[in-house]
Amino acid sequence: MTDQFEHPGDPTAQLAVAYADTSAAQLGFSLSAPLQEPLAQEDAEIDGITVSVRLLGASHQVLVEDGAQRILETVACLPDVTSALPESFQESGYYFSSRVESITPDQLAALIEQLTVRVSEQMATGHPCVMGRFPGEPQAVTAIVSESSEDMISWHTWHTYPQAGEVVVTSSRIDRGPVARP
Repeated sequence: MTDQFEHPGDPTAQLAVAYADTSAAQLGFSLSAPLQEPLAQEDAEIDGITVSVRLLGASHQVLVEDGAQRILETVACLPDVTSALPESFQESGYYFSSRVESITPDQLAALIEQLTVRVSEQMATGHPCVMGRFPGEPQAVTAIVSESSEDMISWHTWHTYPQAGEVVVTSSRIDRGPVARP
């Protein structure tokens, strides 16, 4: 658990790095990048499967391990993450999709309010979720919300770029059973 929450009960972590605006086009995708030191993270065990949602200064990582196998999804602007962010990707029971949306300042403010509620509600269910804000830029937010069902573990992320008027939305899932990698 992170100790960087501003107020008890507030699901928003105040990230300890300055916001360096970029754009959605600079995000990359990897399943093989090294594990990064997070600025904030939440971990939980869901039916024997460990799920760790991690905010990086450069975006996010989600680690899912079942004791025998692991998936490490990285969406970030990092030297080790050189593949462009795909619209969709599928491999061995793992599914990923992403989209970039244009957003007005008013829509962004409403989205951030909705995300604050969603992260708080989902945290209350015991699923790892985290939302980070960068100092000096209240609309620069990264959020990760995880969920599970009998059939899958899933997570959704939002990365906002207020100066560019963009939000990147990703959805990922792993079908239940071993998180087998080829």
